[in-house]
Amino acid sequence: MALIRAEDLITPEQKARTWRDDELAATDMMVAVPDHPQREEILSYRIALRDWPNKDDNGEYINGFPDTRPELGE
Repeated sequence: MALIRAEDLITPEQKARTWRDDELAATDMMVAVPDHPQREEILSYRIALRDWPNKDDNGEYINGFPDTRPELGE
């Protein structure tokens, strides 16, 4: 009998979206501070997060998924 773990049932895209959603939540408060020293970088990072992972009209992944993740400061 094989043991089935919950993480075995999650697709790579679901894992990526969970990570992405966690990153967006972690930066929510930073963008609410208008004079945060990294505010512009964080806003750009959040745009990249919202666009990742994404597919084109043919259903193929774009922006390097799953090999790349957006990083703060890119």
